[in-house]
Amino acid sequence: MKTLTGYFIKAPSISVIILICLTIIEIHFNLARWNSKTVIMWDVLGYYSCLPSLVTPDDIKFKHLNDSSTKQINTSKYVSIRPNDGYGAMKFSVGMAVLYSPFFMTAHVLAKPLGYESDGYSEIYHFCIEFSGLFYLMFGLIYLRRILLLFYNEKITALSLIFIFFGTNLLCYSTFESSMSHAYSFSLFSVFLYYTIQFLKAPNLKFTIYLAILFGLIVLVRPINMLFIFTVILVGVNSADDLKNRIKLFIKHYKLTVTFILILFLVILPQLLYWKYVTGSYLYFSYGNERFYFNHPHIIDCLISFRKGWFIYTPLIIFSIIGIVFMFKQKFSLFFYLIIVLVPLYLYVISSWWCWWYGGSFSQRALIDLYPLLTIGFAAFFYRISFASKTRKIIIYSFMTLLLLLNLFQTAQYKYNIIHYDSMTYKSYMNVFGLLDSKKVDQSLLNHPDNERAVVGLND
Repeated sequence: MKTLTGYFIKAPSISVIILICLTIIEIHFNLARWNSKTVIMWDVLGYYSCLPSLVTPDDIKFKHLNDSSTKQINTSKYVSIRPNDGYGAMKFSVGMAVLYSPFFMTAHVLAKPLGYESDGYSEIYHFCIEFSGLFYLMFGLIYLRRILLLFYNEKITALSLIFIFFGTNLLCYSTFESSMSHAYSFSLFSVFLYYTIQFLKAPNLKFTIYLAILFGLIVLVRPINMLFIFTVILVGVNSADDLKNRIKLFIKHYKLTVTFILILFLVILPQLLYWKYVTGSYLYFSYGNERFYFNHPHIIDCLISFRKGWFIYTPLIIFSIIGIVFMFKQKFSLFFYLIIVLVPLYLYVISSWWCWWYGGSFSQRALIDLYPLLTIGFAAFFYRISFASKTRKIIIYSFMTLLLLLNLFQTAQYKYNIIHYDSMTYKSYMNVFGLLDSKKVDQSLLNHPDNERAVVGLND
């Protein structure tokens, strides 16, 4: 027992990961969303719907659906079906279905023996999908810890993991919204980042295979995350000469480069075959009239608007941004140019989407996918202030702790619809600040987005 206790004292970051997992488990069982069948709904239903069609009489083309706007399963609409000439093509790519599939099959095997309907939508399926997010997040945190420990000590690593989880909207998307794609992408990117570092240390076939499979899954889960390819290009690049040498590395190991491309193609191939089977074309844009408006990005709105401002609802992340500035002169300069290229580019792209507030969501959920890099920003910040005076440390840590508590409070407000999912304004924010009683919310202060105008590129 003393040995185990001593281990956790020496490795506090392990204790943090355990604490995070226990927190998620406690919230899952406290809410027990599987009993009300509210896990597989809306976007999650869109990710998931093709799985039941593989083991039930329903056709993968969804010919059994006559009207995608009204067909429902357990009160949840098939929001992701795009009927076209008698078939229905899924709106979302198949990445999340691939990640869900082991948990879906587990539920399917256990359904009848445990007395549940084996229709793909009974409580056991909701239960397994709910906990799938915890499984992937745990691995993401483990690999993110490994990355941090390559450069910084246990204390800084533990603090960074605490603040990225409990101080940001990653908490929300690992608990109340655990089946959404973002925590999964966070974890895939963490592992991808780790193996990128290992590959650059010692290029070999094993790491190449890992990277190709991981990147294929990253793209299949959220196609916009193809931008993460900058990781293998820019990690460790600090000059033009470094960039030239990186290109030379890919050329020198051309067999590995070709292998990466071939395996990546094989991972993405099921999506292409699905589109071909359902639509007759290997390439298909399944989002209909939804699109990006690159000539009119909502960058300021994404950052500081009360509807969905990142810095408003996740203010602690500002310390990570400050840490990125510090990073340039630290060991983490390995990631500096990757971050200053990828983060602004990613922000520009996600803010150019017609629905820049990303529907019913808390803070800027699309940016969670980048949090492995922003955790590194936290680590760089903590390293810098480790040399500060005791008084300054107390002030900084106290302020950061207050912001962490604010995130916990605002996350609870979002859960109980006190912070509205898409219609907040400055007045409504001030009205609910400090409230945990939804009856006191003044609904007249909300400003509901005009989706019809936004989808055609007009200002919300």
